[in-house]
Amino acid sequence: MSLPNFVLLITIVSCCHGAKILLIPTPATSHCLEIMSIGQALLKRGHHVTLFAVLFDPKSCIGRLDKEAFKTTFNVIVPDLDPSMQKTHEEVLAAGQKVIFSRGGMWKMFLNFLKPMLQNHCSAAMKDRVVLEGLKKGNYDIALVSRMPGSECLFAIAAYLGVPTVVASSYIDARDSGMPLQSNTFPHLMSSFTNDMTFPERLINTLLIFATSIVFKASSTSTDYSVLGDKLRDVDASQLVRDSVLFIENSDYIIDYPKAVFPNFIQCGGLTASPANPLSGELKKYMDAAQKGVVLVTFGSLIKGFPPPLIEKLMAVFGRLKYQVLFKQDKEEIRGNIKTMKWVPQNDILGHPNTKVFISHCGKNGFWEALYHGVPIICMPIHAETFTTAIKVKKYNIGSRIEIFDDTVDDLFEKISRVLENKSISQNMKRMSRLLRDRPEKPAERAASAVEHVIKYGGNHMRQPPVCFVSYIYADVWLSIAVIVSVIIAVDIWICRKCCCKGKSDKKHKTE
Repeated sequence: MSLPNFVLLITIVSCCHGAKILLIPTPATSHCLEIMSIGQALLKRGHHVTLFAVLFDPKSCIGRLDKEAFKTTFNVIVPDLDPSMQKTHEEVLAAGQKVIFSRGGMWKMFLNFLKPMLQNHCSAAMKDRVVLEGLKKGNYDIALVSRMPGSECLFAIAAYLGVPTVVASSYIDARDSGMPLQSNTFPHLMSSFTNDMTFPERLINTLLIFATSIVFKASSTSTDYSVLGDKLRDVDASQLVRDSVLFIENSDYIIDYPKAVFPNFIQCGGLTASPANPLSGELKKYMDAAQKGVVLVTFGSLIKGFPPPLIEKLMAVFGRLKYQVLFKQDKEEIRGNIKTMKWVPQNDILGHPNTKVFISHCGKNGFWEALYHGVPIICMPIHAETFTTAIKVKKYNIGSRIEIFDDTVDDLFEKISRVLENKSISQNMKRMSRLLRDRPEKPAERAASAVEHVIKYGGNHMRQPPVCFVSYIYADVWLSIAVIVSVIIAVDIWICRKCCCKGKSDKKHKTE
């Protein structure tokens, strides 16, 4: 066979076996980066991938993609929306930022920020019927959908398209995936516990799991999915989530605590982490010239800007350090040893040998990138799961935690200096890095393999049997045991009483 014919045959075979995959992320860059990392791994395997981008700029999460290499197999679909929806999205983000910096707490953040944001996102995702009809004609094999409390509507869209779903998220609730109840060994996302809990902590943790489920269900608003068709008029979107064929969580037992899962639940911690690309230009010169080392400071994409007093507090701390400080901010300037930039290639800088410490809000992607490259991390938690991540960092002694609101400049300087000078923290982080990287497949590749498996074979053979809430919490088992024990005790007491009464009766007859 000639070489041209061989190449043509390979191309035909690849096209025949390439699946069509739809990505539906929530409107947050970090979530899009997670799901897009899996999409990129699938693209490299010859599949066709489409990103459905609603209320966010897709450029923010496809920057690492080689667009030229995948120009025939990758597509971005952006619905044509009323400008008011984008305006509402931006207003909700601004309101959420105020809640965060007013220290409103997790519940207030959910009710005043996350819930309105996702409600607006749901309306926008279902608004453009022309785009949805186009997606339906795309005949996708499977949809990868981001999961957050309130994002059930995205699974209804997948149901409208008639495709099975894969849940992809930084955290997946146990009730969504059918994971066994493990309140005695696995702390709730909103708790301050580790996996080593005392009895009072286990009790509180169990109650918190049930309370969170009740609050989320009570605070959720019913969405009219009939706009997608009469078949979805009375659909239970939460059940659509639970019916997903696969659950991919951006987590790993080495840091997120071991837990019991079913075969359709895959842990792929470090989805966005990868070997560092070489730096270039002025940034390369800056990093290479920092002989004592560089402290990288970024706080993710969700928070657009810190209040000026907090920025000045941080600048005062950084100015006292003996290291160069690279600070992602909304302006570019050099102030002493501090260089601020509007955008930084976070993963690539973390992979540079002169990076000594990473100061972050401890979002999942940044945390995993720091762990992948073995860079100690200092958490400044301000929202969502960042508080839980900070607890794990302290437990495993791979960094520290600072409190931007409560710590003084002296406190912050002391905590940062302690991490920079502590060799055991650096050694622990490098050990964690080796544990993460010593795997047959990279996280995104492991996720892609699982997706290919369910495309080929389905997911029923990996699914746990359905159980009701009473069975899920073992209430029927413990109630049965309690009844049996009570009956045995009651019978024993009855027998004892009969024996005692008979003894007294016999003694009375003998006396007479």
